[in-house]
Formats: sequence, C-alpha cells, structure tokens
Amino acid sequence: MKRVQKILHSHPVIHRYLSDDLLKVFVSLVSSLTFNVLYAVWEMICGIYYQSYWFVTLGCYYILLTLARLLLLREARGRKAARQAEWKRYRACGILLLFLNLILTGIVVLAVRNHQGSHYAGYLIYAMAAYTTCKIVIAIRSLVKYRNFHEPILAGSKVISFVSAMVSMLSLEIAMILHFGEDWSFFQTMTVLTGTGVCLVISVMAVYMVVVAQRALHTIHIGK
Repeated sequence: MKRVQKILHSHPVIHRYLSDDLLKVFVSLVSSLTFNVLYAVWEMICGIYYQSYWFVTLGCYYILLTLARLLLLREARGRKAARQAEWKRYRACGILLLFLNLILTGIVVLAVRNHQGSHYAGYLIYAMAAYTTCKIVIAIRSLVKYRNFHEPILAGSKVISFVSAMVSMLSLEIAMILHFGEDWSFFQTMTVLTGTGVCLVISVMAVYMVVVAQRALHTIHIGK
C-alpha cells in the first residue's frame, strides 16, 4: 500500500490532488455538478413525456441542488478568495437547503397522496440500492473526517453531498416499497416517517450552516 502511495505521489498532478483538500473539493463539485445537471434534465424530460409531477418535482430538486453547488464552485477555484466571500456562499447554501426542503416536502406529499415514486425494472433496483448505500457511507465518512476543518467551501461541499445521499435514500425506499410491497398503509406510514425525518435533518443542518456563517461574518466584521 505504501509503495502504491509513493508511486502516486511521485506524479506532480496526482500529488497535488491527493495533498490539496480544496482541489479535491473543486473536482468533486465539478463532477457532481455535471451529474446533477444531466439528471435534472432527464427528470424534467420524463416528467413532460409521462406527464408525471413526481419526475418534475425531482427535477426541480436537482436543479436547486445544482445552484447550491454552483455557489460553492465559484469560490472553490482558488485559495485567494476572501474568507468573507466564502462564508457568504456557505450561508447562501444553507438558505438554499431550506428552500430545498419545500421541494422535498412536495416529493413526499406526491408520493403519499398519489402513490408515486421511481420504478426500476428487474435487477436494476438492486444496483440502485448498492449505489445509494455506498453514497450514504461515503457522505457520512466525509462529514466525520472533515468535521474539524474550518474551510467553509469544504464543509459546504460535504453537507450538500450528505443531503443528496439522504434524498437518494428516501427515493430508494419509496421505489423498493412500490417494487416489493402491496400494502398501501405500510407505504404511506414509512414514506411519511422517513420523509419527515430527512426533512428535519436537512432543516437542522441548513439552520446550523446559516448560524455558523453569520457568526463567522460577524467576527470578521468586528476584526476589521
């Protein structure tokens, strides 16, 4: 393992990526942003084609998530960005996540009232389950690993990834119940409980981001 790491670090570009946390964030944001844009467009097309509010609502969610990543990406392009600007972007992301909860609430309401959700044919649902599980594990690991870092762009990136993983988990649960279950009351109860839990977690994290950013900006203002 050490030999492999030594070989990787011997290459200037790879060494910079492995040793620069902000560069990792930039690469992660760009790749996630590209995926979110493509996925949002796909959901919107499906919503229009199938005349489904479920797909349109999911498309709106990913569009809003793309805006949050764009805010961070603008400040993640280099270390010369002013710290005040970084905290403002961090706060803006927290506010956007609060609006994101309105979209998520609509997703849960549509699922419960209209018995709607994503449908995966055949064994594709198992692949989505494996992908979502990995996504959640990686997101939680990143939050724990970088919890003591005082870089607003890095912290905001990890929060957005965690929120995305939580919503993917909710969407997967709805899809699996629709795929395997026939009990309407069970579907309704689980969707409401899980949806409420996810919305509460996102709300707490969003408010925390706004409060922390506001305190940091206040400290910077006093220090001037």
